[in-house]
Amino acid sequence: MPRMSSVDAAFWFAETPSWHMHIGALAICDPRQVPGFSVESVRRIVGERLPELPQLRYRVAEAPFGLDRPWYVDEDPDLEYHIRHIAVPSPGGRTELDELVARLWSYKLDRDKPLWEMWFIEGLDEGRVALLTKVHQSLVDGVSGAGITEILFDPTPDPRPPAESAAPRARSRPPRPEVRLLSAAANLALVTPYRIVRLVDQTVRQWLAVRSLPEKAPGYFEAPPSRFNAPISQQRRFSAARVSLDRVKAVKDAYGVKVNDVVLATVAGALRSYLERTGELPARPLVAQVPVSTRTNATGAGTAISSMTVGLPTGIADPAERIRSVHQVSQAAKQMAEAMTAHQIMSLTETTPPGLFRLAARAYTASRLGENVPPTNLVVSNVPGSSMPLYAAGAVLERFTPIGPLLMDVGLNVTCFSYRGWMDFGFLSTPEIAGDLADLAEGIEPELARLERAAGLRRGASRPDRRS
Repeated sequence: MPRMSSVDAAFWFAETPSWHMHIGALAICDPRQVPGFSVESVRRIVGERLPELPQLRYRVAEAPFGLDRPWYVDEDPDLEYHIRHIAVPSPGGRTELDELVARLWSYKLDRDKPLWEMWFIEGLDEGRVALLTKVHQSLVDGVSGAGITEILFDPTPDPRPPAESAAPRARSRPPRPEVRLLSAAANLALVTPYRIVRLVDQTVRQWLAVRSLPEKAPGYFEAPPSRFNAPISQQRRFSAARVSLDRVKAVKDAYGVKVNDVVLATVAGALRSYLERTGELPARPLVAQVPVSTRTNATGAGTAISSMTVGLPTGIADPAERIRSVHQVSQAAKQMAEAMTAHQIMSLTETTPPGLFRLAARAYTASRLGENVPPTNLVVSNVPGSSMPLYAAGAVLERFTPIGPLLMDVGLNVTCFSYRGWMDFGFLSTPEIAGDLADLAEGIEPELARLERAAGLRRGASRPDRRS
């Protein structure tokens, strides 16, 4: 029976009533050329492909007292429960859709069932339909989530037949209670002390490796206080933006940087404008946590990510100077991450009983540590997607907006996804932290335009498509 990795177990146990550990995406479909498109046709496609998607079949069985990693129990999900039907309020525009998405994102997944759900949302303008997918992060990360997308959706309007080469189902039940208790006791008494010794040795080696670097990225808990660092409520606020991927690549080439540098510079510029308007721009650079995929072909279900911290030059007004600064600090962050990884034997999550993360998360929330000593100010993630159109039960996916989680009192998540020649940005916060989140999202396109003008590029694309 498969078991969670230590990282996945940390995500599982650290979930609280306000730290929701699901990630996912909002896909906008155009079904006008597909007469039979319905919630039933989507359920049928998902049901046919479940043998290829163990992540959508797994339920979690914990070890006693959280002393060891949980097990994944393979069972058939009830698709009537997991794929639900709802309509967006009239007139079905982008504002109404964003409000509905925020509401649906504001509650946790049922932890007693397979950890996912999909909402079939009708009533959008021009006859479009939205598919909102939520999956627990103990099952997927951004990259593997994109892989699930390529299994659920098709490269042509004609749905493919179920794959014959899908792995055979391994029906399973959780181990008996006494077996789970014995495994947990062995983990606590024998494995944990050995791993702690290894972790201490690793920490010393990493510190020595990083000390010799000429430039160092900001560390965790070195971020300035900001409006985005506050207790996270159960409610969510969602907004989105999109720009042409060709424009992003042209800016990348003009400045001799990476696509991720353009994303970070654009987000930094939008944050600067947003915080200047509210009079809340910190004197020090905001610090972003940037997840980095460590997934390989051998990686199974679950999360395979590390992360680095990048200081965003929000204090720099000139866009050209800002993107050059982003490139410099992101290179320093990568060098620091590489130096740490070269001496990486294990992570902190492997050294302690995973149930302790449940206590730690609640103690962290109660202490309001994240508000007074912010770990970072925001999370910025960039996930590559398909350059070709995808289809859901025959309906073309017009846009694909990713949505990340909020945790550790870091109340702003910006996740980007490239699809079909566009770069879509998903913004997530809470009403208390950023009730005007749409204003921040709308700053993405103007900031990209400023980078274009500073580089002497012609404006070859229209304003972002805000259609539902």
